[in-house]
Amino acid sequence: MGHSVVAFIIVIGVLVFIHELGHFLTARFFKVGVDVFSLGFGPKIFKKIKGRTEYCISAVPLGGYVKMVGEEPGRQLAPEEEAVSFSHKPLYQKSLIVAAGPAFNFFWRFLFFMCCTSFPACICPNR
Repeated sequence: MGHSVVAFIIVIGVLVFIHELGHFLTARFFKVGVDVFSLGFGPKIFKKIKGRTEYCISAVPLGGYVKMVGEEPGRQLAPEEEAVSFSHKPLYQKSLIVAAGPAFNFFWRFLFFMCCTSFPACICPNR
């Protein structure tokens, strides 16, 4: 039982990481400021600030989030933040940033499937 819980947390963690990485990389590509990249929710277990972004691992490993500049409704932005604000980007860029998470999940699952079928002895040695 304990092994299956650990395996579940690892698999969910990898899927969440890939999903959030899609949002993060696409936001950065379109010059959107990212305040927080977090794996998990709740209290922060580990955090590191690099540049503008705070990278976190939080206590509840069943999700994650990317907090971008300009996502909070009603918050006033400084004039210099408007250039990197999610809400001030064109609709197509916002749409691509939002769609990038599921797209990255699909891409990595496809890549994993291709590796499993092309090199089954390397990935699944019991086959």
